[in-house]
Amino acid sequence: MDINMKYMVDKSKIRNVLSPDGNRLGFEFKLKIPYYRGVALSMVDDLFVTVGEDHFPKETLTFTVDGHTYTWPQIETVTTFRWEYGQEATVFVPLEFGIFSGRPTKVEIGCSIRMSYMGRKARPCVVSHIVDPDEMDTVCYEGGAV
Repeated sequence: MDINMKYMVDKSKIRNVLSPDGNRLGFEFKLKIPYYRGVALSMVDDLFVTVGEDHFPKETLTFTVDGHTYTWPQIETVTTFRWEYGQEATVFVPLEFGIFSGRPTKVEIGCSIRMSYMGRKARPCVVSHIVDPDEMDTVCYEGGAV
């Protein structure tokens, strides 16, 4: 899986999410599967995000791919819908006020996929980016992912 880690998260696609009245609800990022082929969503064993000192386990995140939004434990039961290689999923992180520290912040994202022939406990692929809140884009919440 390590060969695909550098493509897993595009730093330029980490964006704060605003409510219709302009309040920051959190942030989202685009995630590509860190594996050389697609898998059923139920094979995504773990997903976590750390922002500075704050840790967000998979149970706090929403995962949207191809217009379908899931939470955990929902995603653990989705065996007929696939996340394909190269396809971007949107992950929403409910961080009050979004990424807004006034200074660059470390964002760490980890994803673990149950791979064919490798068993259930694959080590997660983890990528880190230093994000400057002053350079981040924002997107207005349109429903579905939050």
